[in-house]
Amino acid sequence: MTEPAFAEYLAAQPEPQRRTLEVVAERLRRLLPDAEACISYGMPGFRVDGTVLAGFAGFVHHCSYFPHSGDTVGRLAAADLDGYEWDAGTLRFPNDRPLPVALLRKLVAARVEVENAQPPKKNVARRFYDNGRLAHKGRLRAGEMHGEWSFWRRDGSLMRTGSFTDGVQTGVWRTFDRTGALVKETTL
Repeated sequence: MTEPAFAEYLAAQPEPQRRTLEVVAERLRRLLPDAEACISYGMPGFRVDGTVLAGFAGFVHHCSYFPHSGDTVGRLAAADLDGYEWDAGTLRFPNDRPLPVALLRKLVAARVEVENAQPPKKNVARRFYDNGRLAHKGRLRAGEMHGEWSFWRRDGSLMRTGSFTDGVQTGVWRTFDRTGALVKETTL
């Protein structure tokens, strides 16, 4: 489920939750520019490379932010969370007051830190920038870079692609400028 189900969820919310959640969604879209709107666990969220980095939902007496990791909210300073009810899996906020951009930025950055600390899954290593964009992604074999790898700039533009064999660069490596034009091709 992607964009239509996401929009349907928001449209089905009563006021003032609807407008509050729409503002939170708009703010998260700006903070996670390449993220895909999705529905995860029955609530709207933003996913990058298959990983949900932020989610939220409306309830009768409050709205909630869901970081999709129990290790995220607790990374914030107590002062950042002052005035909110929270636990490891959720941050509750009033139906009529969207979370501030500064707090959302800290929540997203903390979630990205958690994801970057995770060990590779199925021998695929990746790292995110704090805006949710991929910094690099590739395969590992016996803990070494192996196979195709891609590296991106913080702005999301592809910077370099190439292959590794047991941690050593091999084959054709391509470097791109910010427009995607090939700048250099090197055979190793």
